[in-house]
Amino acid sequence: MTRVDAKRRSGRRPRRAASAPVVPQLESRTLAEQARAAILSAILEQRFENRLPSEDELAKMLNVSRTTIRTALQRLEQDGIVSRRRAVGTTINAHVAPANLALQRLVGFDLLLAEKGYEIRTDVSWSRDAAPPEAAAAFALTDGEDYCVTSKAYYADERLAIHIRDVIPWSHLRTESLGEQIPASMFDFSREFLVDPIDHAIVQIVPAVKDGKQNTQLRVGKGDAFVRLYETHYSSGGQPLAFSIIDGDPHYVQLEVFRRS
Repeated sequence: MTRVDAKRRSGRRPRRAASAPVVPQLESRTLAEQARAAILSAILEQRFENRLPSEDELAKMLNVSRTTIRTALQRLEQDGIVSRRRAVGTTINAHVAPANLALQRLVGFDLLLAEKGYEIRTDVSWSRDAAPPEAAAAFALTDGEDYCVTSKAYYADERLAIHIRDVIPWSHLRTESLGEQIPASMFDFSREFLVDPIDHAIVQIVPAVKDGKQNTQLRVGKGDAFVRLYETHYSSGGQPLAFSIIDGDPHYVQLEVFRRS
């Protein structure tokens, strides 16, 4: 088993001085998705007030074309992060926060905890193993199939707040050399290690109570409720690629859902 430990202090980041760059420049080979991620990061770090700069200004900041910026902004609008109107520009939606973005996997769960001021520690490990029954049912594979099983533990002030098990059929990997450091995000993991990258995911929220039958790493008492998500990850063609079991301690995790009319 390979293990990676990462620790960082949390809390809101201070605003940058006016003379500092609002967002760092990207390399000339930047894709629209990388531009989208950079703009989203700047929004969450409160580098902008209520409105984004023009497409031309963002293109200069990120060293990309205006077409790339336009595509990135369209994605952010689809995600409910911004609203775009003629003669008004691109405004940041008031609801944007890690609590409603974590469920969409637009931000990591570490940011969700850090926003609340906790000191965060993240442990990530992986092994080649059999799949839990809940995960094996998601794949139409033969018995005895090997899986890559990851374990991701998010600690808030040294208490386990979120635990995630990701299950990926070994046959979906394009390499067996995962190395010591693997991305915590399944979308990033898929781009780096899977034959086909993850295109979308469907999340099922199920009621869960620790009663001796529910297998959870959370330190909640017997009879106590906790948050459980089953997330199935799919390719663009609809093939299931991975399955995640996400447990959250309600003391630390309150997720929100964004809906558009």
